[in-house]
Amino acid sequence: MPFLKDKSKLQSKSAKLIHLSNKNGLRKSVYNIWNDRYIGEWKDNVKEGTGVCLTRTRRLYEGYWKNDLRDGFGVLCWPKGNIFILEYQGEWRKGFQCGFGQKHYSDEGYYLGHLKRSKRHGHGQMWYPDGGYYIGDWRNDFRQGAGMWVRPDGNRYEGSWYLDLKHGKGRFFHLATGQMQEGTWEMDICVNSDLVDIPYRQCSSIPTPYPIPEIMLQDLDGRKLSAADENTCGHSVTCEQICK
Repeated sequence: MPFLKDKSKLQSKSAKLIHLSNKNGLRKSVYNIWNDRYIGEWKDNVKEGTGVCLTRTRRLYEGYWKNDLRDGFGVLCWPKGNIFILEYQGEWRKGFQCGFGQKHYSDEGYYLGHLKRSKRHGHGQMWYPDGGYYIGDWRNDFRQGAGMWVRPDGNRYEGSWYLDLKHGKGRFFHLATGQMQEGTWEMDICVNSDLVDIPYRQCSSIPTPYPIPEIMLQDLDGRKLSAADENTCGHSVTCEQICK
């Protein structure tokens, strides 16, 4: 009876090359068809574990991978001359920036907070290049929900937002002049509000020369009556009758 031959020795050259091309463990300088360069860990021919990838556009990612996608904590940078500038540092999920992280923009804006599918989503803070600042809720890269926006001049709005616009109930502090405006906004326009002096008005940089006048009532003859007067305002018509 003839002896059985070792099948591993009968493999063709192409089969051996295919077996050698299987990627598991640590590999160095693996290029794909788009000329992206990857150095890191593999599992069953997919990037899995930690690794560094330099794309053909010279964007550099270093962090965790899962099933060939960025997944876990990672850092993304873009090139500027001979150095790399930080673009994003934080959590990733299935190739997207997802979770808590910090994001830098090319116009020097800066975001710190939660993201979903690489967009600002959840609670976060944004520093704008013009000096403005926002802290509050986000949805699909828009300010939406409750939040506070501080303008470059120091004045601020606290209230509801929708699609990056002031929308709903809110308060606007005119800190330069010393007033607080409280009311309702619709698509960035104030449609109804009350304006009052804030207690520290005199500490403002350019306070109004006089406080806001008291609310005055007008009787049937056209004479102005102060709301602070007594029940009878020195006229035949009482304040109670006017307010009805």
